[in-house]
Amino acid sequence: VKPVVILIITLRYNKAPLSLTDRNSMTFLPIYGYFPSAKKCLPLHRTKLKKMKKIITLFMSMLCAVVSWAQSTDAMLFGDVKAKETGQHLPYATISVQGTTLLTKCDATGHFKMTDIPVGKHIVVANVEGYQPQEVEVTMQSGKGTEVYFKLDKDPLELSQVVVTGTRTSHFIKDVPIRTEVLTSQSIRRKNAQNLYEALQGVPGIRVEQQCQFCNFSMVRMQGLGAEHTQVLLDGQPVYSGLAGVYGLQQIGTNDIDRMEVVKGAGSALYGSSAVAGAINIISKEPTFEPYINADAQFGNWGYKNYKGTGSMRFKNIGLMVTAQRTQMDAVDQTSEGLVRKEVKHKDGISDRVYSLMNNVGLSLYIFNPFTKNDKLIIRGKALDEQRYGGTMTNDLYLNPFSAGTENIKTNRLTADLAYTLPIGAHCEFNLAAAYVHHKRNATNDTFLGSYQASHDGASPNVEDMRPYIAKENTFTPSATFTSIIGNHTLLAGVQGYFTKLNETGLYCIDDNTSTYYGEAYTSIGKKHANEVGVFIQDEWNIMPNLTVVPGLRLDTHHSGEEYTSSKTVFDGIFPKTKFDKTSFNPRLAIKYEVNPSLVLRANFGTGFRAPYGFSEDLHLCSGSPRVWKSSNLNGEHSVSYNLSADYYGKNYQLSLNVFRTDLKDKIQFAPASEEVKRLGYTYQWENVDDAFVQGIELSAKATLFKDFSASMSWTFNQGKFKHERPE
Repeated sequence: VKPVVILIITLRYNKAPLSLTDRNSMTFLPIYGYFPSAKKCLPLHRTKLKKMKKIITLFMSMLCAVVSWAQSTDAMLFGDVKAKETGQHLPYATISVQGTTLLTKCDATGHFKMTDIPVGKHIVVANVEGYQPQEVEVTMQSGKGTEVYFKLDKDPLELSQVVVTGTRTSHFIKDVPIRTEVLTSQSIRRKNAQNLYEALQGVPGIRVEQQCQFCNFSMVRMQGLGAEHTQVLLDGQPVYSGLAGVYGLQQIGTNDIDRMEVVKGAGSALYGSSAVAGAINIISKEPTFEPYINADAQFGNWGYKNYKGTGSMRFKNIGLMVTAQRTQMDAVDQTSEGLVRKEVKHKDGISDRVYSLMNNVGLSLYIFNPFTKNDKLIIRGKALDEQRYGGTMTNDLYLNPFSAGTENIKTNRLTADLAYTLPIGAHCEFNLAAAYVHHKRNATNDTFLGSYQASHDGASPNVEDMRPYIAKENTFTPSATFTSIIGNHTLLAGVQGYFTKLNETGLYCIDDNTSTYYGEAYTSIGKKHANEVGVFIQDEWNIMPNLTVVPGLRLDTHHSGEEYTSSKTVFDGIFPKTKFDKTSFNPRLAIKYEVNPSLVLRANFGTGFRAPYGFSEDLHLCSGSPRVWKSSNLNGEHSVSYNLSADYYGKNYQLSLNVFRTDLKDKIQFAPASEEVKRLGYTYQWENVDDAFVQGIELSAKATLFKDFSASMSWTFNQGKFKHERPE
């Protein structure tokens, strides 16, 4: 494809805030959860209900026990934050007290105050975007005020971003025990990335790719494993899986992304099924103290148009943010099949990039102190609609959704989530959250047309008989976490649920000339569901100032099933139901050792689990419910993951090395249906084909060479093999 010429127009309006309400503490662990009524929302057996009730009782007991810890000391801390280089005050810097959940922000003039801090010695940290954090030791006395003044250095390597997914506890990038890459909003903007697919390009150990010229099905590979082994989280919730995973990378706009955190290695000990290779957590922007309106328009060749708008304001205890993005691009054909450049650089009549028109809108409401002091309530809503079509471009054939060699996909997606954070005293915090997603897809391709023509001597079906593939998915993900800081231990316990239903219909025609029903057209109806509940616990133990050990455990109970019906009889028998039940136990261990302030070593070990449900390749390749057989005897995949890394932080540069290996047991592979499965009416099937492994090395370096100029480079080598040689 020829280089894209882009014209960028940016508008920005800023207005100083009217007022700022001081808060002693804000959310420090944006982890979410929700306890629904067990009888109504958890489709579990009585014994499992009893277990869940015990867990809930334990949580509430812990909550009640620590409420008494909160006490008024009347010890006050106040001061300001300035830039060391210029001496100017830095507005809205974050001030936190190590070993507690206490946290506040400076006002528009760079000043702050905090009250009721526990008496004794504490380390107070000042942090603001673009500057290195600074730590100061203070001694707090009951009924007295203490002054502290910060002067921050510039942070050219962007190491002052807070990470929350690695251990579900907040850390700066340099201090996080788990191998983590962070893409800040600044780095996303510098890339001019308009969606998640573009933003992830170039991240060490990450590869994004498109698998289909007709629909641009996209996927992300982490440490040599496929998209089905990477958990994508939105504000800590696993809402991008199953149906959304097929085109989701290109449908997630960057307009409302504050940062993205890429956690490498098996994460099932904290995130549940599918986090075999790792997790990608997308953190949404929050309303700012400084009201602003941003507008951005970009135009390029190949029909490229992109419009973005963001508005943010906060008045007293209410914050509001509105985002909107619209992206349009034409289909492009510039390449063909070949082994050398001369062969490839020719048009072949098939789209390389499909036509796409996407609209994203979002609304976020933040309410501070809604019920009690220092709590926070977040309500978000997002809506997406997209249409894409591609395929045979000769004579604009791809514009006809039912023609041969074309695909036409319409997507509608609504997301609503709620999160509540309740700090309890200075050392504990309770988080609840719930997210609901409605996802609908309307897709056409030439599957039915090809089968009909093959079984009717080339004749085409009646146009009124043509029908699209329609899928509707509803997902609910509640979770709850409780965090307590006790001495040099940060204890985390939580429960997370994942409940989803997927209904789909598709039109097919029997093209097997050995079948009694050869040439019969029928509509297939599929009903799928999955219910998963996980309980996890973690202890972040700071053994010494330079040594941290983080053990963690997670127990998951997974149940899923599939049921099919047909509009008419198309084989001798009935569609059997399939089900999958599994209880999975996954430990994880992370160790961070700081050799000196510049050299940090990390070692991670963990196990992963993936249930045979919601395969993105299933929904992409087959576009219909009866074509893929998943036996009830299919085993879930299990993995063991190892990561060993070293990072050297110079004044203006960073060097990184990461060695990884994942052993995968019972790898599931897509395959043609066996003769027995074909007699049931299926075309394909999933199989546990073999054990496998992937291993590799990641090298990266980034540096600020001189003022306002930085450069980075990365190199990744990975190797993957099955235990036994696979037939071609």
